[in-house]
Amino acid sequence: LYSTHEVGGAGLIYWHPKGALVREIIENFWREEHRKRGYDIVYSPHIGKADLWQISGHLDFYRESMYSPMDVDGVDYLLKPMNCPFAILMYKTKTRSYRDLPLRWGELGTVYRYERSGVLHGLLRVRGFTQDDAHIFCRSDQLQDEIIGVIELSQHMLGSFGFEDYLIELSVRDPAHKDKYIGEDSRWEPAEGALEQALKTMGLEYKIMPGEAKFYGPAIDIKMRDALGRGWQGPTIQVDFNFPERFDMTFVGEDSKEHRPVMVHRTVLGSMERFVGGLIEHYAGAFPVWLSPIQVVIIPI
Repeated sequence: LYSTHEVGGAGLIYWHPKGALVREIIENFWREEHRKRGYDIVYSPHIGKADLWQISGHLDFYRESMYSPMDVDGVDYLLKPMNCPFAILMYKTKTRSYRDLPLRWGELGTVYRYERSGVLHGLLRVRGFTQDDAHIFCRSDQLQDEIIGVIELSQHMLGSFGFEDYLIELSVRDPAHKDKYIGEDSRWEPAEGALEQALKTMGLEYKIMPGEAKFYGPAIDIKMRDALGRGWQGPTIQVDFNFPERFDMTFVGEDSKEHRPVMVHRTVLGSMERFVGGLIEHYAGAFPVWLSPIQVVIIPI
């Protein structure tokens, strides 16, 4: 299905024809399900100027997971560890109205994060991977419906691949170490409250995980269990009031005044690499027929 090569660089995946076919089937299904739910597909570059990562806060709060800068005509560029700043730049290319929202933009975006060589592990812990990412820009009054919609899509996607058992965690700030996060309490508290309210509205059991929030916002993290009961990080749903502030994002409201949108970052599978790794473990390599690269073998006798 795949291989890794030390001469090509540790933690980088080479998809062979059969593995690439499995991935293609998953990605096509992913696109189809997203378009049914009002998502548009976007693409973004693999590198960005250091200035961009400074505005987002990555250079201050995520630097140890990013690769060293490359000099391009005397300007520092870095490989992207996340897709979100690029979606924000696309949002800002025109004036947005309250009537335009929500915008749901999906992206199978390849990102690069530095992982220590000792923790690299097959498809499950890598340095380059493709997230089944999406960014939703919405009004505050739309936020609950958008979160619930993402949870329902996550449940549908996991169920379609045979993952019926999963653990839900609400990842929030560590109150004793607020210096690890950007933004004020006034932005964090409504974000954490919105995620928790959505879980309660849906009647889902969850565990609160202090200190597990992303540096820019809290998250619902869904850990899927395979056939042997092992947990795998899958969908994540993050509510972010901070990036819209840092990037000065606005939309024109019904009152003709400028307002800040809310940003929802989310994946419903996680990454192609880790998800396929989880599928291999879950099915012990014997994929369902619709996913199998070899569906039928004829043996002449």
